[in-house]
Amino acid sequence: KSIQNLGTIDVLCTDKTGTLTQDKIVLQKYIDVNGKEDLSILKYAYANSYLGSGLKNIVDRAIISFGKQHKVDIEDYEKIDEIPFDYTRKRMSIVVKKEDYTLITKGALEEILKVCTKVRNGEKIEKINEKNIDNIQQKAKELARKGMQVIAIASKKEYSGINIFSSKDENNMTFIGLVGFLDPPKKDVKETIKKLKKYGIETKVITGDNPYATENICSLVGIESESIL
Repeated sequence: KSIQNLGTIDVLCTDKTGTLTQDKIVLQKYIDVNGKEDLSILKYAYANSYLGSGLKNIVDRAIISFGKQHKVDIEDYEKIDEIPFDYTRKRMSIVVKKEDYTLITKGALEEILKVCTKVRNGEKIEKINEKNIDNIQQKAKELARKGMQVIAIASKKEYSGINIFSSKDENNMTFIGLVGFLDPPKKDVKETIKKLKKYGIETKVITGDNPYATENICSLVGIESESIL
């Protein structure tokens, strides 16, 4: 019955990552709010992904692979606690101890911005404002227009303690920077989309990724993307 029903469809809804794309993302950029590469952003991202005990997703694997390749050293970090990723928060946090406690959080840009009250601007920590936010979002758009998936990194020097620490501690944080990943389309996808069009089937993409990266992939594989919801 499923095969018969599939033969009568005129709209195909598909995921993007791993379906249209190779699902082998590669870390490309780690930039601060001014668009400058900053190794501390890479170190924070690597510590968060490497020391987390949960299942490693494709972002974690890309960060760990890049970090190992570039010999990122986190031996001076002792892992203390963590809050796993979930699809409500769209964030993952880890607490490490060097001389003092540091909470490092990575996740979707909009969800990281929600918990930040400060921003690291060069060597300074400033109160976050609309200008900062616009600048951050602009940098993220620039990466996304190049086809990259983008996540954000935030931190704070605070730890509430074992058995007390929870997602409620993800607040009053400092925005640190952005990390961009490239996930190129699969080689045969463009031809498949072309055949679907020929058979009168319209293809729609349903994804949690940002609209700019999605539009970029759609244009590469031949899916019209004038209307993005």
